[in-house]
Amino acid sequence: LFGITIFSWRDQETPVLITSAYDLSKLWFYERGIAKEHLIHNSRLVAQRIQVGQRASISLEQDKGKCFAWCTQSKLCITAIASSNYPERVAFSLLYEILNEFVKIHQGAIPEMRKAQKDINMKYPPLNDALIKWQNPVENDKLMQIQKDLDDVYDIMRKNLEDILAKGEKLDSLMEKSKDLSTVSVKFYKKAKKNNQCC
Repeated sequence: LFGITIFSWRDQETPVLITSAYDLSKLWFYERGIAKEHLIHNSRLVAQRIQVGQRASISLEQDKGKCFAWCTQSKLCITAIASSNYPERVAFSLLYEILNEFVKIHQGAIPEMRKAQKDINMKYPPLNDALIKWQNPVENDKLMQIQKDLDDVYDIMRKNLEDILAKGEKLDSLMEKSKDLSTVSVKFYKKAKKNNQCC
């Protein structure tokens, strides 16, 4: 996650930057200014082209990343630029959470922000906090956490089964020796296995 920007959307005009936060710490010091300018440019371009009420996920030039954008009915547009593999569902959860919090805090000032003719770029510390918090999408998305836990359990189960089978025993012979399975169950398994073979 490289940057988050909130704009005031204006029909057929350049959106006005209200606030922004960037994480360019992985870049060389002298590259940061140029990178920040490109992030602002790409964010503003996407914010300008998106319609009120829409969400968009746009791949940046040469697949350098993605710009996720959401423009609300209240004509505020929030964008996030992240790596190409940043999960879309997580990105839109991030945008929704940040913009709703911003609106709660600055509700009375939003009409004035929308009238601005030039970039405000006001300080908004929760945006920097969100930029840090959402760097790892797995930590912030419950579905991704559940999927990761399921994958871990699956890997453990598969490894345990491989370890058992690695001792030279085949599943067929284990089933025949088992006291838990009736003869009918073992025959059913063998017949099903035979029918499911490709060739």
